[in-house]
Amino acid sequence: MDGCTEPIAGASGKNKSYRVLMVTGIYPTAARPDKGTYIKSQVDSLIAAGMEVEVIHPKPGPVPLRYARAIAQVFLKTLTGRFDVVHGHYGLWCLTARMQWTTPVVASFLGSDLLGVVTADGGYSRFGELVARISRWLCRRVDAVIVKSEEMKKAALGGDTVFVIPNGVDFELFCPIPRLQARAALGWDQDRRYILFGNDPRRTVKNFPLAQAAVERLHARGVEAELVVAIGLPHEKVAQYINASNALILTSFTEGSPNVVKEAMACNVPVVSTDVGDVSQIIGRTSGCAVCPPDPEALAAALEQALQHTEPTTGRTDIQYLDRSDVARRVIAIYEKITNKNEKEGRVFIARA
Repeated sequence: MDGCTEPIAGASGKNKSYRVLMVTGIYPTAARPDKGTYIKSQVDSLIAAGMEVEVIHPKPGPVPLRYARAIAQVFLKTLTGRFDVVHGHYGLWCLTARMQWTTPVVASFLGSDLLGVVTADGGYSRFGELVARISRWLCRRVDAVIVKSEEMKKAALGGDTVFVIPNGVDFELFCPIPRLQARAALGWDQDRRYILFGNDPRRTVKNFPLAQAAVERLHARGVEAELVVAIGLPHEKVAQYINASNALILTSFTEGSPNVVKEAMACNVPVVSTDVGDVSQIIGRTSGCAVCPPDPEALAAALEQALQHTEPTTGRTDIQYLDRSDVARRVIAIYEKITNKNEKEGRVFIARA
């Protein structure tokens, strides 16, 4: 992307090369380039660090059939002894990774798989609660668990095998470019104010009505701004949308570690958010950003201040520790820990009871 000249801090090449089998139900495809981009970003960063990674992502179809295909692939591929680690992403796909007994398992939980799925009435769905129960059970039956926030770690019942590692950010892709340039590429009005909602408004947990209400209250304050929804876009286009916007708004009921917030921070764009997941830790010390209660008036007041923040934020500097290459090294350290443990014990991996 034009303007992104800052290099990522790459891996030194000194890591042991682990052979990793990734299992996920979401991954970018030509038809859905927006799905699971953060998982692909982690895969890319692990490969850049010298790991060998193979991804199991069953093709679209009936959900039970997709799980059955994944289980069969995991079982057959691990029987060969080729892989050092099986790494599952999200709830029942982590369970799929556990459906073999020869290779250590890392389970990465993303948010609702441990915290539950919020419904329109503010409750929790029965299926979401079932997934959360299975996920919590699974936390005690894998070698290591990766969660995105301290809240999730508590839900996972803690322990010395649970690690808080937020998803990393691709600092080469998500970097500041001139707003004029981004808007020209998108055909946006250079003189309007734009507030970006970077989640699927159809997902109840993202609480899009609250974002709409906040912008309506902003208008009532005499501040004109357009709420723009960015969904179904390739990662490169998302970076343009962020840089073209005056601010990002996140109004979710619950989150783990929302990627779009970190991506906006990497582009030095102000963020206004409800207090969910690790957002307060990510944006709390950055001028121009604000964490608010889930109230339209409070969010509108914060948006007004964000729109008045005409200079780039210090977000990129403030989240340098989330560079995906640094995050990859933390994940690799977990691979090393669990494989060394099994080698010292001199045994084929057996799941804990």
